[in-house]
Amino acid sequence: MHSEMVDEALQAYRVNLGKLLYSVQQLANDLGNAGLRETVENLRKNINEPFLFVVVGEVKAGKSSFVNALLEAKVCATDIEPLTDCVEQIVYANERFERQIEPNLKKVGLPIEILKEISIVDTPGTNTMIQEHQIITERYIPNSDLTFFVLFAKNPHQKSAWEFLDFVSTQWRKKVVFILQQADLLKPEDLNKNIDRVREYAHQKQIKSPIIFATSAELELEDDRTNSGFAQIRDYIKNMVAGGEGYRFKLRSVSNTAQQIINELANNVQALQAQLNLDRQAANDIKQKIAAGNTRSRYEIDNLVDRLIGRYDSIAIRIKREFRDSLAVFVVLRRSFAGLFNKEASMQAWIEDFQERCERDLKSSLEEVSTEGSQHFVDGIRQLLEGVTQDLNNIQNNQIESNNITLKILERRQEVIESVKSKVNYLFTDEGLIESLSTKADSMAAEIVGGAFVAVGGMILKIVQFAVAEAILDAIGIAFAGIGLVVFAVGIVWQRNRIIQRFEQALDSEKDKFKEAVTARLNQKLSLIYKEVERIFVQFYDYVQREESAIAPTIEKHKNIQNEAQQLFSQMVIQEDKRK
Repeated sequence: MHSEMVDEALQAYRVNLGKLLYSVQQLANDLGNAGLRETVENLRKNINEPFLFVVVGEVKAGKSSFVNALLEAKVCATDIEPLTDCVEQIVYANERFERQIEPNLKKVGLPIEILKEISIVDTPGTNTMIQEHQIITERYIPNSDLTFFVLFAKNPHQKSAWEFLDFVSTQWRKKVVFILQQADLLKPEDLNKNIDRVREYAHQKQIKSPIIFATSAELELEDDRTNSGFAQIRDYIKNMVAGGEGYRFKLRSVSNTAQQIINELANNVQALQAQLNLDRQAANDIKQKIAAGNTRSRYEIDNLVDRLIGRYDSIAIRIKREFRDSLAVFVVLRRSFAGLFNKEASMQAWIEDFQERCERDLKSSLEEVSTEGSQHFVDGIRQLLEGVTQDLNNIQNNQIESNNITLKILERRQEVIESVKSKVNYLFTDEGLIESLSTKADSMAAEIVGGAFVAVGGMILKIVQFAVAEAILDAIGIAFAGIGLVVFAVGIVWQRNRIIQRFEQALDSEKDKFKEAVTARLNQKLSLIYKEVERIFVQFYDYVQREESAIAPTIEKHKNIQNEAQQLFSQMVIQEDKRK
């Protein structure tokens, strides 16, 4: 392939890579991942900047001496005690300068020819890095084109250094060159043994063909270029950065880092997708539970009404029998005669007493049924509220734990869940339930006292009592309608059969009214309760919709970036295959 074509292909690749990185930076910004956003921003700048070499290793491994020898100048301070107390970036400048960029970051400019092609970052020892050093060092690693991993030739086994290699090579896929510094302190056979050991360690870290140099800054400073090992390193750097091959290497390095960032963002996106799915499922589960609870409660009401009607029929038979016996001719005449002398023994007094006793007996008999039925009704609502509260607890505990994602919609998630839970808990209280049962046209719920769920049972019993009293009153009123007060007793005797028949018919007829009244009132209260429950969860449903609206475009954007990256990076592979 002609060099012109290679250059054109690389330039086109660089432009497309820049566009891809811009999209990745926007995605990181959308996710609120400030760390990766900054990394991508620096990576975009790195495409057109000199090769960036980062030097890492443990304290006293000889990093600063290595840098000085490589540049053939005293750039970094060296001493028996550790002196690299901050991260130093060394760049080309026409005149020497030192500039403190941050408290733990210094930039040094030097008029050294090699720095026109490369810039070097010298870092504190991996075993002495304070948090600020660690942050700055890790900021440069993703943007580095090559990492010099400096080890003390006599002891290349330091744990912290090899652990940091995982961050450099495994996490960020950076090319690593191993430097065994101060090699002059070992015999050749011992040096070779340690080189083999480093190669073995590198293989364990999945570095198949490790590049290893043994160097001696001391010999380099003494002008022993043959044995110092730095000539080989300079040739390696020269071959790497020279011409199209070096540019290709740099683009490959940036591409690898870009792919790693895309993978990191994929974890963020997957976490968002998982939480969105969880919230969607919770919303659907809650809707289904509320619908099922409503159906179950209406079944409980129908079952309660059927049992009440059964009990009504049973009591009505006894009331009819007593009414019939009490209207026997002899009994009516006796009561009428006694009533002339004692109003409390009169027929009218008996009718009032009979009405009161019938009402009392029916209430007493129906109270047991209504209390038991209301308990089932109450238990159903309690189970529903406990179930949906548990659903809220589950999704509240299953939230994105990544500190890298700061979407605004997620900041409201906990607030919304807590608000809904608070409203559900309020519905458990006396005030909350009574408020949900009250309407402007009906103050019945406001008259109920006691616990919140006791109030539901009291509400049912009050409805039953009201309907029973109305039924008895109407039945007796219909039975005696048309009988004058003056001839009351005679009228009763004369129309006894018709009165009994009208009473029994009225009692039977009032049963239907009783059933209709109880069913209507209970269903009305049921609707009010479930309307309140639905109203409470509208806030959560709305949040899930907003969450989906906020997250779905981000998920789609990441999907497009993945496809774009796959197509772009495959171009590099194709070019590599053609070159081979």
